[in-house]
Amino acid sequence: MAGVQIAAKPSAAPVRARGRPRLSEVAAIDAGLLAAALSEFLGHGFGGASMRGIAKAANVSRTTLVARFASKADLFRAIMTQQAARMAAHAALSEPGPPDLARGLAAYGNRALAYSLEGDLLAINRLITSAAGQFPEVAAVVLDSTEAGIVQVADFIQRCAAADGVACADPHAVAECFILALRGWYGRVLLGGTLPGAIERDGWVRRMVATLIAGRPGW
Repeated sequence: MAGVQIAAKPSAAPVRARGRPRLSEVAAIDAGLLAAALSEFLGHGFGGASMRGIAKAANVSRTTLVARFASKADLFRAIMTQQAARMAAHAALSEPGPPDLARGLAAYGNRALAYSLEGDLLAINRLITSAAGQFPEVAAVVLDSTEAGIVQVADFIQRCAAADGVACADPHAVAECFILALRGWYGRVLLGGTLPGAIERDGWVRRMVATLIAGRPGW
């Protein structure tokens, strides 16, 4: 399996004065906490990471950490939300002009898979693979993330149905099939140990989308 490059441990932030942080400091504090948490999770696993260790790595008190994120699960959820925002796969569904079902789904799939096969998100997903069975809170975060993607794609499918004049009785079910197909392919890649190139990934995505759309009259 290809080696995972663990994100470097964030450098210690300057010690700030005691007391309630100003509003201008909150975003910077959260960013530091998430960076420290990500490093701890990847370095020690979800089970091995501790709130105390994360607070120490972020150079804040445990009280400050718990005031922002009550548990490791809350931190992990915030990290996943942050990664999803960086990936912005939903942006592929909002191109100018009339929505194009095949082009939009292929763009979404390629963007989501490409981002998930590199950097921190690849390492996070490998962590999820090893930890989800042991820690229900990790599995719950992943399920919530999956549902968020399904809702985004379902909305796009509904917009395409309206634009094309092709009815879709259950866009959520179709979106679920699409998202789970992406997750299934990605899971196989993680188990296989060899990361595919862009051409292989794009070819699979387009075949999957074509197969899905072939059943559109039955949607």
